Parts: sequence; C-alpha cells; structure tokens
Amino acid sequence: MDGLTERQRAKRAQITDAAHRLFLADGFAGTSIDAIVAEAGVSKQTLYTYFPTKIDLLSAVLYNGISDLSLPSGAAPAMSTRDDLRIILLGFAVQSTRALLDPETIAMARLVLGEVFRVVELRRVFRDALPGQLLAVVQAILVRAAELGLIRLSDPELATRMFVGPLMSYIALDGFLSAEPVTPPSVEQLERLVDAFLTLMEL
Repeated sequence: MDGLTERQRAKRAQITDAAHRLFLADGFAGTSIDAIVAEAGVSKQTLYTYFPTKIDLLSAVLYNGISDLSLPSGAAPAMSTRDDLRIILLGFAVQSTRALLDPETIAMARLVLGEVFRVVELRRVFRDALPGQLLAVVQAILVRAAELGLIRLSDPELATRMFVGPLMSYIALDGFLSAEPVTPPSVEQLERLVDAFLTLMEL
C-alpha cells in the first residue's frame, strides 16, 4: 500500500495526469512547474507535497504508464508446471510489448530519450521505470520457477537479461527508434521467443 487516502490518491493522479499532458505537448525541459500547477488546478505547495522535484513527477508519470507490468501485490505468480511457466512468460511478453508499444507510451519514451543526455538524473529514472521494471518482474518469475524445480537457473540476472533483451529489441527497435508505424510482435513470434528461452533453461 502507498499509505495515501483515496482523496490523496485522486489529487496525486490529478497532478500526474496534467504533467503527462504537458510533457507530451511541450517536452520535459519546456514544461514549467507553474504550467503543471495551472493545468492541474492545484497550488504549488500541494504539488511539492507529492513531488518534491520535476524529476520525481516525471518518474511517477513513467511508472504510471507501465504500472500494469507489476505483479499483483508484488507477489510471484502461481505456477506448478513448465506449461504454467510458459503461459506466464508468454502472457508477460504479450502484455509488455503491447503496453510499451502503445502510441502514448512511445511518445513519452521518445520525449525522455531526447532529454536524457542533457539531464543526467533522467537516465536513472528511465532505466528504473522501463527496463528496470521488466527485469524485476521477470526475475521474480524465474526465481520462483527455479525454486519449484521447473528450470535450471544458475545465474538469475543473466537469465533475466536473456529473456528481456529480445523483448526490448521489439520495443526499442520497432517502437521507440522506428520511423515507421508501430506493429507489436505477433503472439506467434512471442511464442517462439518463449519456447527458445525455455529450451535454454531446461534442467
């Protein structure tokens, strides 16, 4: 739990929604705190109560954009067989590529990528919010699968990168860095990716 009341959560969302709109329209550097305050209809003191810096606010906007990738209550998913694991990994692959190749998510990622070399703090924010969340969720799944004896997992971090890396190739190369209209990978493509990965993880 975040420790906030329903009213506080609504106020926080009011601020992040306003910031999201302005960041997309005017860029991170081009959006002032005064503009966000006016757009959100709150006082500057209220904004700073929830977000001490503009970096904190951008971080919240990024996390909100991909919050569906988090495991419920931070828990590892239920599974008992390799088929369960396959279904979980495939579901995650489909969900993550669809969510991160959404036009608004792509626009926000491009906005941040345009700023990261001018604002050093954004590098950590972007890394933690996007690939960082993917890595954390997948590692939790793989560690649980290994505990159940479903896969061989000698190096959890490396195995996690081996699964997330191909997903990021679709997300980055075909999304964030593409000049063409975005088409998420098909379920069939992701099935082949998951099956190839699980072959490497066989006991």
